[in-house]
Amino acid sequence: MLCLTCRRVRPAETRADYTTERARLIVQHGLCSCAHPRAPRAHRVARDALVHPKDTRRP
Repeated sequence: MLCLTCRRVRPAETRADYTTERARLIVQHGLCSCAHPRAPRAHRVARDALVHPKDTRRP
């Protein structure tokens, strides 16, 4: 979660990444402003599907 360059908290990539632990670390260490490449879109979509699975139940 911490940037290896500036030792601050890296920006969140998904809504699920916003936690109270992350907020506490940002207050303690600050928020990273280094330029980091984002994960490829296919990887983000697959990861988000694991974090936010769609409801497959039928009525």
